[in-house]
Amino acid sequence: MIKILDMNPFGRKALVASDYAVGALVALVAMTSAAHAFQAPAQGDLGYDIYDIVVNKGVKGPLGFVGGVAAFLFGVSRLFSNIMIGIPTIVAAVCLIKADSILQTFGMVI
Repeated sequence: MIKILDMNPFGRKALVASDYAVGALVALVAMTSAAHAFQAPAQGDLGYDIYDIVVNKGVKGPLGFVGGVAAFLFGVSRLFSNIMIGIPTIVAAVCLIKADSILQTFGMVI
């Protein structure tokens, strides 16, 4: 006799954790591909104007630096009252200030 608790609504026995682990491993292996470092588009390439405005003049320019410093100061001020908001804000500010280096270091899957 099969207990009702041992069956799911579809009438099959419940899967164990090892079944899920094997499925996750197969999914991760199927999704692997080679990673290539991101290169900035050359002048005249498709999307260069957008890249120039957003990255060169925005993130790497004075606007990105001021935004990063402001976020860093906000994170430090929140660090004493709410540490769960302060630490991620400081990490995000450092990532904003060094965004171009992070992008080239980690690389992107293209």
